[in-house]
Order: sequence, then structure tokens, then C-alpha cells
Amino acid sequence: MMHTSFIKTSAIGLAVASTSLFAGLEATYTPNKYQQNDWFAEFGGNTSMYVNPAGISETDQLEFSAAFFSTISGEASQEYVSLTYPIDYKHTWGFSLFENGASIEGGESYGEIAALFGYSYRLMHFLSLGIDLSVLYINQFDELKQLTVGADVGFSWNPLASSKFGYLLIGASLQNILAPAVSEAEGDGSFKFVFMTEKEAYKIPTNLNLSLFYRGFNRLLELKAEFSIIDIIHDADEGGKGANLEMSFTLTYYLSSHLGVRARFTKEGYPVIGATVNVKDVSIFRYLALDLEMSHDDIYAKKNRGFVWAVKLTSRFGDTREEKIGEERYRRLKIEPENDYRAAMRLYLNRQFLEAAYAFGKVQTKYPAFHLVDQAAFYKAKSFENLRMHKAAKSVYEDAIKRYPQSDQRAKYHFQLMNIDYKEGKYTEAMNKYQSIAQKFGESDVKADADYVAGQIKFEQGLYQEAVDLLASILPGNANYFYARYTMGIANSRMGKFDEAENCFRDITEQPVSNQSERDLQDAAKVKLGHLFFSGEKPDIAAAAQMYGQVKKGSPVFDEAMLGIAWSFLKVNKPDEAMKPAKWIISNLPESFLVSEAYLVVGYCHFMKKDYKGAVEALSEAEKRTNQPIVSVAARDSARQAYDAMQSQFDSVQVLALDLARQLPTPRVESKREALRPTFDKANQAIEDYASFMQRSIQSDRFESNRKRILDDAGFTLATVKTKMGQGAGVSEEAKQQLDQLEDLE
Repeated sequence: MMHTSFIKTSAIGLAVASTSLFAGLEATYTPNKYQQNDWFAEFGGNTSMYVNPAGISETDQLEFSAAFFSTISGEASQEYVSLTYPIDYKHTWGFSLFENGASIEGGESYGEIAALFGYSYRLMHFLSLGIDLSVLYINQFDELKQLTVGADVGFSWNPLASSKFGYLLIGASLQNILAPAVSEAEGDGSFKFVFMTEKEAYKIPTNLNLSLFYRGFNRLLELKAEFSIIDIIHDADEGGKGANLEMSFTLTYYLSSHLGVRARFTKEGYPVIGATVNVKDVSIFRYLALDLEMSHDDIYAKKNRGFVWAVKLTSRFGDTREEKIGEERYRRLKIEPENDYRAAMRLYLNRQFLEAAYAFGKVQTKYPAFHLVDQAAFYKAKSFENLRMHKAAKSVYEDAIKRYPQSDQRAKYHFQLMNIDYKEGKYTEAMNKYQSIAQKFGESDVKADADYVAGQIKFEQGLYQEAVDLLASILPGNANYFYARYTMGIANSRMGKFDEAENCFRDITEQPVSNQSERDLQDAAKVKLGHLFFSGEKPDIAAAAQMYGQVKKGSPVFDEAMLGIAWSFLKVNKPDEAMKPAKWIISNLPESFLVSEAYLVVGYCHFMKKDYKGAVEALSEAEKRTNQPIVSVAARDSARQAYDAMQSQFDSVQVLALDLARQLPTPRVESKREALRPTFDKANQAIEDYASFMQRSIQSDRFESNRKRILDDAGFTLATVKTKMGQGAGVSEEAKQQLDQLEDLE
């Protein structure tokens, strides 16, 4: 083929970092001319992957450049565009597209289009590794069109980066480690892909490039140096001597931060002069620079190109790498954890406690440096605690005490452990923890909460004065104020300190309420005040009735208030009015433990109205219901056995739930959580049912204190009524005297 020798000297002239630009039209293959392009591909710039693909790791933000090189005649030219994009701190992508061509021999032309796809990875702060893939399309005078590929690898080292000593970047690369193959076959105008194993093809030489870039003296001076050992893997069949050393140097001096002058000595051995001008923060561009360079090819040797020049435009826009990393870190360390924390809190406030425990566990596991991670641990444990999963909750609190020793939540962790002991009836352990809290956290807000729990323990132990002394420290504004004052009122009542009890209950009624629980407790205080007014040394029935009447329908103590109203009307000899609230209790609240006493009131009302038959029926029903405990011993035993049987399963559920709450919500973990849910729901329902049963048992126990009184009153009145009906000849004189007193009420 007539152009074979020319193809060898011109092919791969640009794209694969293989030749100098149009390395002459000599008819001799000279591998030492297969070299980097000094004009465009500079180590330290965004097209540095042409020399060393690792160099693009220094790109600070999205950067685009375009350049044009030409002879004065315009017969030979080269154009390129390049784009580099830093993904994050470690990863950078680059792309360059080159095109060049020359017209020779009466209009025939030779052209190349090459694309470089580069990637750089920062191994550590000062060391990067890069690789690029080059794809080259060659059109040899329309006789042979071919596509070939190659690859380069390299690394860059940044041992110096400071405002005092400047910035130093050192690089080394193997250029054409995967050498492009250029076909020498006869062409017929067809297209072919050329493999490295092609017989009628030669490989572009593999070169070793050593590069240096320095910027210093308050960013006034830039120095670049390139040392290239050409054809290090030498093939004697392709000519050349192998291992040829070529070098180039570039010096740029900035007259100001926006204007610099440049001098270059190329690897082909001729000088270049130029200038660079830049502006910053212009419209959409964060940086915009224009470089102009020029030289003459014939200074040292005739290349028949004469005056040559190049112009290059570089633009940078968008966020810098540091800004993106900062934003990502802010999102990861601030926004994402806060969003996840708020999502977990929404679940908690919606009483979706198991989901909340998982969500707070995610915050604790995924964001260990998050400033609210200690609170996430607290609410994670509280979520378990609200599910009565005390074993899991204690484990979280104890772990948090060890993990966050400087947290201001530490006092709360200790208090919640005390509170769990109280809930489980472990009063000795709870009081030991209370003493520790009083010593270590006596000045913290938690101390008042600990006083409240300690006061409740003393109350349940029957140590009423000690309970009052502890609870007195809880002041208005504290979440436990209503409960503390209520317990103090009951304790003072049992100690016979009725004035103090009245003051405690009145304190509750005079405080504004902030939730339904406080509203219910306020109603309970009104009922207790009514009882004090009703049963005092100087009864005030009107005041008692007024207090009872303030309790609204729907309140947990509405039945007790209604019964108080019934007794108040009965006390002032108004049986018709007394009968209405008593019958309302019987009709509407059949499960209330006050139903038997409501029948007693109805019996009294019938007796006062001389309706002895109605009195007998009501009083008999009162006796019958009072003789039957609300919760029988057999029912208690059965419930306890069922609870004990479920407790071991519930313990294992707690262990599994706690383990899953410590893991991130991957698909595998989510599937495990879904699988656990039915078992959890079953065990949790059993625990809740037992808790409800125990609450009813407590009501039954409280009723025991009234049982004898109701039985005695119902039995005596029933005997009295039967006497009136002529059935009571056996009534004692004492009974007759009491009968006379009842008749005096009529």
C-alpha cells in the first residue's frame, strides 16, 4: 500500500497518548516520535489522563475544556473536548474526545477520532490510582477504516500540600500498557476492528511517563516537568532503538491571580510562549480560563509546518468536591439522622412501640456520631418498656450507660432501671438504685422522678409519712405532680390527717390539665374531696354533691361520683333523686365493683318509701353480689398459670426483638422482623390481657375493704324490712332500736 510508511508515522498521533502532533511526514517509522501532546495533555490539568489517568483525581469540581491547535496554513489541525467529574472524595471520572486530520497528496486526507474514558480512585489522601480506556477510529485515506483500543494505568502521589510550602504532585504511568494495534493490510474502503493479535498490524509503543507538577510561592508560580521513556517494551521488528528518553518543561508565572505568562520547552525540542487569563464566579461559571500559546516548528529542524498556535478554554462550574463532600457529610451526619430520628419519634408518639424500637435502633446503629444518638437509645428502651418488654429495655439502658458515659441522658437511664424494678415489684432493688441516684444525680431533674417512684414504693409498703415526705418535693410543672399529690392525699387520709388530705386533693383540682390522664386524675381528686366533705366531723353534703357533680360522663371514676351523688340525696332524705344515679350504675356499668353498693342504696330508697318488697329485692341482690368476689381465687390462679406459661416465650421474643433492633433494616432483617411479628403479637396480647386482669384484681382487692360494711348494712336493713313485713319476730332489741333510727329518716 502506497501510504503504509505514512500510516506508521501518523497513526495514533493523538488519542491514545501515542504520538506527538503530526510527527512529521517522514517515510521512516520512528517510535521515539510516538509521544504525548505537549500542548493539551498536561499533568496537573483536567486532560492529564492523556499522560497519566491518575492525575484527574486532583479535579476539584465539574470541569469542561475545549481546545484547538493548528498550523498557520490551517492544513493540519487538532481539536478536542474534555470533561472531568469528581463523584465524591475517592472517585473521579473523565472523558476526552480528540479529532485531528491532515490533507496531503492532492487532497487526500488522513483523520483520527479518539475517545478516552478515564477513572481515578483515591487510595488514600495523598495517593491515587487511575486507568483509562482509549477507543480510536482511524480513517486512512478512505482506503481502510479501522477501530482499535488501548489502555493506560498510572498513579499520582501528593506528598506536599500546604499554604507555606506549596503543592507538589508526582506521577508515574505506563502508557499503552494495552497497546493499540494499527492494521497495515491492503484497504478496500471497508471498516474493520483491529485486535492486538492481528498479523498485519503493528503495536503502538508502550511508554513510561514520569511527571511532576508544583505550585508555590503564594500560587504565583507553576512548574511542570515530563520525563518519558519511549518504547520500553521494544519490538525490533518495528524499528526504533527502544527506551528513548524525552522530556519537556513548562513554567507559568502569574502576574496577578487572573493573568499569567508561560514558557514551555517541548519534547520535540522547540520553545513555546503563551499567556493565560482567568476570571472567577462569572454567571454560571465558578472559573473560566483562556490559554493562548504559539511557536514555530522550524526553529531547530525543518518540519514544513512553520508557525503553530493553540487556544484552550477551561471552565469549571457546580459545587466543588469539598462542597459536595461537605453537603454529603452534613446530610449523612445531620439531615439523614435527624429525619430518621423524627420518623422514629412519630412512631413512638403514635404508640407503634415495636416499630419505634426498630427505628430508634437504626438511628443508634447507623449514626453513632449523631448528636441525639443517646436520646435515640433512651426512646428505644422506652419503646420496649411501654410494651412491657422489661428485659429488653433494661439491656438497652445498661448498654447506654456504658456507651454514653458523658451523656446528659445518663441520669434518665439509671432512673428508668429503678422504675422497671418498681413495676416488677422489686422494691429493695429499686430503693438501692434510688439511693445511688440521690447521691450521683441529686441536682438533676431526674431526682424528682426518682422521689416520686420512691414515694409510691413507701406508700405501697404502708409507710405513709415517709411517702408524703418524699412526694412533697414534687412541684407544679412536674409531669408527676398530679399523681404525687393524689398519693399524698390518700396517705394523709389513712393517717387521719384530713385537712392535709383535703389540701392535696384541692391542689389537683386547681391546676390546669394538659392531657387526658391528668384530667382523669383531677376527676378522681374531686371524688375524694366529695368523700371528705361527706364523711367529715361536720359533714357538708352540699359541697360533697357539688364535687361529685363536676365529674363528667366518660371519666373512669364516673360510677363512684354517681354513687356519691346517690348517697348525698339519700343523706338529705330524697330517695327518688338518690335512686336515679344508683339505678344508672346498675344499668350502664354492670361490671363496676360499685354495683353491689348501688343495690344497697336502691334498697335504702325503697325502704324509706315503705316499698318493702322492692327493698327486699334490692337488698337481697346487694347481699348476693357482695358475697361473690369480683375476681375469684380460682380465676387468679388460672390467669397466673397462663401468664407464667407465656412468660418464657415472651422472654425469647424480647431477645429476638432486641437483636433485630440493633441491626440496620436490610431486606433480610425486615423479613425476620415480619416473621417475628405474629409470635410477638400473640405473646404481647397475653401480657396485656394479664395486665388488664391484674388491674381488675386490684379493684377487687380494694372492694374487700367495703365488703363487710355492705354485707352488714344490707343484712341489717333486709332484716329490718322483713320485720316490717311481719317476718322478723326474731329481731333483737338492738335491731329494733336501729330500725327506729332509720324510721326517723322518713
